Amino acid sequence: MFGRVIFALALTLGASPALAQNLTNAQRDGAIEFVLNNTRHTMLHEIGHLLVDQLDLPVLGREEDAVDMLATLLILEAGTDADFVALQDTIDGWLQSEVTRPSRGYVNSDFYGAHSLDIQRSYAIACLMVGSDYAEHTRYATRVSLPIDRQQSCAEDYRVAEKGWRAVLDPHRRGPGMGSAPITVRYDDSGDLQEIEDLLRQSRVLETYADWVSKSFVLPNTVTMTAEVCGEVNAFYVPSDRQVILCYEWVDFFYDLYVEEIMPVREHFALMRKLKLDKLGRVE
Repeated sequence: MFGRVIFALALTLGASPALAQNLTNAQRDGAIEFVLNNTRHTMLHEIGHLLVDQLDLPVLGREEDAVDMLATLLILEAGTDADFVALQDTIDGWLQSEVTRPSRGYVNSDFYGAHSLDIQRSYAIACLMVGSDYAEHTRYATRVSLPIDRQQSCAEDYRVAEKGWRAVLDPHRRGPGMGSAPITVRYDDSGDLQEIEDLLRQSRVLETYADWVSKSFVLPNTVTMTAEVCGEVNAFYVPSDRQVILCYEWVDFFYDLYVEEIMPVREHFALMRKLKLDKLGRVE
């Protein structure tokens, strides 16, 4: 449909001492995998904004929701177990972000802002997953509490999203002999977040997606993908500069989120499952 985005996690490259501090090798690899999986979805989300701007694509509805859908569709289309895990990690990231919301709860800006609530974004991803293949994803969708009746209606959500994005992107596909403006990748000084910069460089996630966009679509203008210190936890596309920016702080946030919040929960449930299987005399 869109041209598969192939991305392979390079967990064997090793993390810097700062990232690996007080973690076992398995815990470190789990943290890196979680961080890069969330970064994948984030980068494809921002690339969605880039395509809307540079290809002058129509958007019916809220653009933030539309590009979330595109990011999810692209990862689903790749179709490997690793890609499905990437989406599960993204869902867990949004769900945990919701759980760690300040005790003040919601404020008005949460409802009139450009983005859906974190919990809505997580369920939207789960819906597209189960809508694409009910048998493959219903167990996971049930685990994150998406009701069966909603799961069954998600097939229509997926059909509409896939059809809509295919219709607007197909006319801009790059064919044989067609040129496209170049995309450059830049890593700005990371300051105290050098280990995050090292992780991004080793993973080549920016380079992978820059190459995919360049080979897949005919872009009218040069584009830059930049990793930089932003002074905030964010990632965004700047139309005036034709620049996708991934903040080092964003990647660092998801690393800490995994190590401090998600990893302990996963390890607890893994232990409970092992104890249950041991009690039943079964081996997983």
